[in-house]
Amino acid sequence: MEHKEQQSGAKRTVIQFIKFNIVGVLNTLVDFLVFQALNLLLGWTYLAQVAGYCCGIINSYAWNSNWTFRDSRTRSAREKLLFLIVNLVSLGVSLGVMWFCRSVLVIDDAWVASWMPSFLTSFIKGDTVCKLIAMPFAIVVNYVGNRLFVFNESDGVKGE
Repeated sequence: MEHKEQQSGAKRTVIQFIKFNIVGVLNTLVDFLVFQALNLLLGWTYLAQVAGYCCGIINSYAWNSNWTFRDSRTRSAREKLLFLIVNLVSLGVSLGVMWFCRSVLVIDDAWVASWMPSFLTSFIKGDTVCKLIAMPFAIVVNYVGNRLFVFNESDGVKGE
């Protein structure tokens, strides 16, 4: 009996992870489109990152609380606060990796232009590449944080 429960739990975790990644693709599209628009039109690299990420966070909470982690959600103030904290940490990781890529690795427009086909360099800049590098780091932090802290049913807190 215990083996079946472990299998069921493992299957549920895999399904949750797949759903989380589908939602993540949507979040990434929202985040990336807002980032690109603000960065290319106004040149606001870090502010564009924060704005895009915030739009992705709203999308993420809506989809993850209603679909991915529906059975584990509480919709409590605690859950929402933890969700916000996890996403702020993830945003911090993203900004840190972007800063590292720009400042330490010197990934800039000139570096991108040195290897990117010229017809792409008008909308793929150094900041875009830095963001693409930062995204996987933020995704891992976000999933682990949501799974362990926000939508964790073992904490015994259900409903408010």
